[in-house]
Amino acid sequence: ASNRRERPSEEWVAEFTLSRVFDAPRDMMFRIWTDPQYVRLWWGLDGTTNPVCELDVRVGGSWRIDMRLANGTVYRNGGEYLEVVENERLVSTDIPGAALPGGIDGSRRNTVTFADQGNGTLVTLRVQFRSAEAHAFFLQAGMKNGMGQSLERLARLLPTLA
Repeated sequence: ASNRRERPSEEWVAEFTLSRVFDAPRDMMFRIWTDPQYVRLWWGLDGTTNPVCELDVRVGGSWRIDMRLANGTVYRNGGEYLEVVENERLVSTDIPGAALPGGIDGSRRNTVTFADQGNGTLVTLRVQFRSAEAHAFFLQAGMKNGMGQSLERLARLLPTLA
C-alpha cells in the first residue's frame, strides 16, 4: 500500500510556516499529532475545547475536529490525509466547514514534519493556500497566531504526559 496520494492538478500559490522544538522524542510527537485522545487536548485556540476529534490517520483517511469557543460557537474543521510517513511527515487537506466571503476557496494543504533536534523534536507546520486572497483572508482572521497558540498548548501539555 502506498503512503502517499498524489493530486497533480492541485496548485498551491501561497503559504506560511511555523516551527518549534519540543522537548520530546520524535515518535512521541508523532503520536501526539495522530492520536485523538491527545490532539483534543491541545488543538485550537487558547480557551477552546474540541468536543469532536476523529482522526483516521492513513492515506485517504479523513479527519474532523470541531473547535468550540468559550462563547459556544463551534467551528468544524476537517479534511483528508494525503501522505502519512510514521514519525516523519503528515500531509492533509483542510476544508473549512463554512463558506468564505466572496467565494474564496478556503481549502488548504497542511504538511507537518518531525525531525530530531538535540534531545527533542523540531516540528514544522507548512500551510499552503490556493490563492493569495485565501492566504490574506486567513492571516487577517488570525490563523497563523491561532496555530501558534495550538503549538504553545502542546508545549504546555508535554510535561503532563511524561
